[in-house]
Parts: sequence; structure tokens; C-alpha cells
Amino acid sequence: MEKIDESVILRYLQGKSTNDDFKLMNDWLDISPDNKRFLFTIEELLAKSRLNNDEEKVEDALNRLKLRLAAEESNQQSVDETKEVSDKSVVRMILPFMKYAAAIVFIVLIGGLSYFLIDNEKTINVYADNKIKKVELPDGTKVWLNKGTVLSYSDKFDSENRKVFLNGEAYFEVSKQPARQKFTVESKMMNVVVRGTIFNMNSYGDGSKAETSLIEGEVLVETHDKDSRIVLMPGQKAVFDSEMDRLTVKETNSNMDGVWRNDMLPFQNASIKEIADVLKDLYKVDIQISGDLDLNSTYSGMIKKKDKLEEVMNALKNSIPIEYEIKNNSIIIKSNK
Repeated sequence: MEKIDESVILRYLQGKSTNDDFKLMNDWLDISPDNKRFLFTIEELLAKSRLNNDEEKVEDALNRLKLRLAAEESNQQSVDETKEVSDKSVVRMILPFMKYAAAIVFIVLIGGLSYFLIDNEKTINVYADNKIKKVELPDGTKVWLNKGTVLSYSDKFDSENRKVFLNGEAYFEVSKQPARQKFTVESKMMNVVVRGTIFNMNSYGDGSKAETSLIEGEVLVETHDKDSRIVLMPGQKAVFDSEMDRLTVKETNSNMDGVWRNDMLPFQNASIKEIADVLKDLYKVDIQISGDLDLNSTYSGMIKKKDKLEEVMNALKNSIPIEYEIKNNSIIIKSNK
């Protein structure tokens, strides 16, 4: 595993990464699959703690770890926490990452995560690697996971304890339950509390923003530290910017925010800009809109998702009065008049 400054990982785990940190993390993760497995291991431990309501203990552990790393840098402290571990399975798990073993064990021991070593409660992790995955939870809730997304929940998940942890993007159709039995989605930057509704949530651990778009029903959105909270209505999107430390509400075509989950691209009263934004996210390309297009006009229809964006654009121009051209690795949408 290639070297990375432990403080960069620490800030990432605390949701306090800078733009430079994100770049360093992304470069480091691209170097080796071992690095990705290592980070997933730590995030899995933190997810377990959050599912068990140990958030304060974990934050305290991370703060103590920060002080410990600072002390090590000034040669004031040298501690081998690995000696304190009694469970051999945990030791075997972290042996490939010996440079970071002390940090992991510190979080496990000081963060109050000892229940991780006990079999009376386990965490189920569902990972969508290179394709979209559909999951049905024990209460009947349906979840679609976008590529690269991890959903975690307790094996004791039931009508009394409906809590999941999300790292990535997911589309939820939450099963309705009695009013007192809420459903909670937690992520590194944003939490969503619902009782029976449809929404799309995007909160990747390595990003600086988290978003929730409400399609049907009503949800409470709050920052992870619960300092800010907003109740969303259908057609609204909550956006949390970690750099600005601000939670805001925007009007949105929420149906468009969840189109990634199936093979169809429906657009209902959508503007050219909204359609272009969806295509940008789906195909990871730059799309520019020519000044001769009317941005106030809206369109409704449905086209099939294709492997190549050019095929989608050809289908789209049969439904909407547009033309397009590819220039300098960008797609320019313009009027056909």
C-alpha cells in the first residue's frame, strides 16, 4: 500500500477534507486495490458505530487520534496499540496495512466499537460495484444503488429499528409504517428521516456536497451534526456544501434526479438545462448549451438509455427541436431552427 499522510485520511473520515485532500485521496485510491480495501474497512467500522448510535464516541476517538498523530509527528509519543488487540481475526484483517494498523485499532478500541467483535449483532453491507443494484430491505423498502455505492444496515433491522448508512447515491421507495416508526438514512454529511416516501439521495464519502431530492411524500433533512435541518416538499432538493458548511433548499425537477436507476430516461416538464444536467451525470461528459436555445421551454417524454451518448442525442432530437455537435470532447446542444 503506497504512503499517504494519515492526517489526510483522518480529515476524510471526519468529513473535513479540503480540495487538496480530495485530490490526494483520489490519487491514492487509484494506485492500488489494497488502498480501496483499506479505506472500505475503516468506513465499515465507522458505519457500524453509527448504526449503533455511538457517534459521539467515534468523534471523540477521531479527535484523540488527531492528537496522537500530532504527537507522533513531533516525536513526543510512540505507542503500539496493536498489542492491545485480543481478537486475532481483527489482527489478521489489518496485518496487510501495518503502517495504519495503530490508527484503525485506536478507533475500534477507544471509539466504543467492541461490539464489532461480538456475534450478537452484525452489519450487512451491500456494494454496487460496476452496475446498478436493487435491494429490498426487511420492511419492504426498495433501494436502487448507483455504481460505487455502499449501503449498510444491521441484521436486526426491523420495523422498530429502520436505520441505514449510505456512502454513494441511492433511490429510495420507503415502505409506509405507523407514524412512530420512522426510517432514517445516515451519511457522512447528511441525514434523512422519513416515514414512507420516495426520494433520491447522493452523498459520496469523498465528495464535498450531499443532496436529497424529494419525489413523493415528505422528509426531514439534517446535517450530520444536526446543527441545521429542513423539511422538504415534493419538487425540492436539499443541498449541503461541506466547504461552506451550509444547508440550502432548491427547486428541482426531482423525477429527473433518479433517472439513473433504470434503462429509461423519462423527462416531465423538464428544461433543456435539466435534461443536459442528467446526461452529464450519466455519461460523465461536458455538455454546453448554445445561446440560441430557449431555456424556459419545457418538454415531456421518454427515451431509452443507450451505451453511447450520441445514440441518446439522436433519439432526443427526434422529440425536441434541437441539434448537437461534438467539439473538443464536449457536446454542444443548439436549436435546429
